[in-house]
Amino acid sequence: MELTRYEQEMLGGEHGPAKQRAMQGLMQLGRAFGAPRMIEIGYAHIHAGMALYLEDVQLMEQLADLDARMAVPASSNIANADMLNWQQTGAPENLVRLQKRSIPAHNRMGSACSFTCTPYWAGHWPTWNMHMTSIESTVTIFCNSVLGARSNRDGFFAVYAGITGRYPLFGYHVTENRLGTQLFEVDSSLSFSSTTDYSCLGYAIGTKAGSGVPVISGLQRRPTLDDLDALGAAIGTSGGISMFIVPGVTPPYATVEAAFGGKRIPEPTPVRSADIDKVYEHFSNGDGEDVDIINLGCPHASYEEMKSYAEMFRGRRISGKADVWITTSRGVRRMCEEAGIVRQLENVGAKVIVDTCPISCHFAKTTSPDPALNIKPPELRTVLIDSAKQAKYVRDMIQCRTLLTGTAEAIETAITGRYLPRRSAHG
Repeated sequence: MELTRYEQEMLGGEHGPAKQRAMQGLMQLGRAFGAPRMIEIGYAHIHAGMALYLEDVQLMEQLADLDARMAVPASSNIANADMLNWQQTGAPENLVRLQKRSIPAHNRMGSACSFTCTPYWAGHWPTWNMHMTSIESTVTIFCNSVLGARSNRDGFFAVYAGITGRYPLFGYHVTENRLGTQLFEVDSSLSFSSTTDYSCLGYAIGTKAGSGVPVISGLQRRPTLDDLDALGAAIGTSGGISMFIVPGVTPPYATVEAAFGGKRIPEPTPVRSADIDKVYEHFSNGDGEDVDIINLGCPHASYEEMKSYAEMFRGRRISGKADVWITTSRGVRRMCEEAGIVRQLENVGAKVIVDTCPISCHFAKTTSPDPALNIKPPELRTVLIDSAKQAKYVRDMIQCRTLLTGTAEAIETAITGRYLPRRSAHG
């Protein structure tokens, strides 16, 4: 790989052991993907340090001890416990104590303690054509597809990129790789009434596409930012996809023709009502009488979503048959506290959870914690959610049954104690 003088100095250890370790890792990544050189990045969304994985928090502490510092603005991904109010989730105290050790490590490295899968709602908003790095698939696909920034799915390499301000030139950092590969035509009769509908649309498209850059046409209205967030999170869950294109939304593609770079447009794959229904049905194998948790906020809820939850709950009370978790970032929670939204939600009986979510907390059975922590995930029967992404990972990681329904229906279920499926089919 061709390196600048400064990059050679980092690799040679002239700027400290942390930068040297990071450059060594990035060199391995770049060589594996045939990158010709490094590029400068402007933002990094990095690993939190996860207490449910053996010596993972300690790894972040070791980097801080090596005097690692973020070379670019950086945010931290979701963690394994709500570190502001862990008691409301029933998290083991020893797990929380370990997770909290990640905070001073991030403070020393200069990365924001955002602990969220949606850092853009907390103000981390990379701009069009900015090269960046992300450990979180939802962040990668939102920034590529909605903001027009450039990112791959990077795993722990995102930490190394943040430390050096560099990343190998390959994947979605290359313009030619950001063109459409498949066309999906949404049936014009479909109307989408909730972010859950967009989530199911995304899951259906990701399943059909598998990989590449799907181009989505036929939507009858411009999706909101929350709709696009739900759409992308689900596409990236069911498919190995890090970018989609909605012409007129995804910069710089104004038309379907532009999305394919002037090349031949492939035959469209139709997306019909039955495809959306299939996703709802697939993730609704639970028993409405056995719901332990109702979760809203996957990906972590935006301020606009939090406002809408409060409005839908207004003047009513949760039945108490199931816990209601509303998961968001600590940044959004703070804005909602100042607006009185958190108080409204807590007054009706909901729990506003930050830093984590059901699949990332002590409920998960697919983790590898230090045996000394003696973590024993509780046996949940059914989790009701309004997100196809969360439904998939609840099945995989918590290993319990799910019910997938719209946000309004989930809130009605919480209030009445009676499961309300999606009110109407599309088409």
